[in-house]
Amino acid sequence: MYIALARIEEQLADIELDNLRKAYIATRPKFLERSTAIHAVPDFWSTVIDEAPTEIDQRIQPRDVPALNCLTGIDVERFEVQDAGRGEPRSIKLTFSFKSNQWFHDEKIEKRFFWRMSKNGWSGLVSEPVSIQWKERDLTDGLLDMAVKLRKKEQEFEANGQDRDAVGATDEFMTLVERVQRTPQDAISIFGLFGFRGHHISAEESATAIKRKQNMVGGVEQWEELNGESPPLPDIEIYPHGEEVAVAFSEDLYPGATQYFTAAKERDAKMSDEEPVSGPDQSEESDEPDERKREQRPRNKNRISLP
Repeated sequence: MYIALARIEEQLADIELDNLRKAYIATRPKFLERSTAIHAVPDFWSTVIDEAPTEIDQRIQPRDVPALNCLTGIDVERFEVQDAGRGEPRSIKLTFSFKSNQWFHDEKIEKRFFWRMSKNGWSGLVSEPVSIQWKERDLTDGLLDMAVKLRKKEQEFEANGQDRDAVGATDEFMTLVERVQRTPQDAISIFGLFGFRGHHISAEESATAIKRKQNMVGGVEQWEELNGESPPLPDIEIYPHGEEVAVAFSEDLYPGATQYFTAAKERDAKMSDEEPVSGPDQSEESDEPDERKREQRPRNKNRISLP
């Protein structure tokens, strides 16, 4: 009985994944068309970010806001999906485009998230740290650069045939662990997302785990074993909210961007209609820069339901 239920659940999950692949292939051209149309709308993405769902909004620090106001584009690509309808649709690539600004040189910053399964049955997103070419102030206060340097050190060990775990004795490792331990999680810049790694699960381990699950013939005990809980994130993880934020971008903010933008404009129009006639003091306040107004505006915490 339990085996039959488990197999039905697996079949339902496979159907959902297949539908996600088909939906991505069918809608991708329209999303690209939308991106072209957005270029003609001033402050589109900064307005959308201002209306971001809670998973994203609560991770935005006040110091992040001026840099986010320079956004000119956000794109989500399910890069492992092939035109033939095969590939893992849960792997995503986020691309953020920016106009020239005072914080970093990059015009585009890309981050790939790979959906993987571990040998104990846990599954989720993993990634590699991505560097940002800062100008004056590093909005992550050095955490991102430390994560990138440590990953490079690991790659050196791997290239030399050394055990990857041996990197734990290096200065790069100890420095990052100490810094992570004394940095409050709720104080980390949203740009820390580019340093997210998650669990270390290779493509080979994931492929083996997936095949093992597909070939499962045991009882309910084996079914439970292959659905292991997530182990604690490594001590070097600078952005433990990475998977949650990435999923919110890909499944909520990006597909619902037009709805978020429209909701913001409708709210602003309603607030404008309700404002009293400006007096001398109020007229002076109206000259306040847009960036400061946007930073002080209460954020919308309510998720918009997508069709």
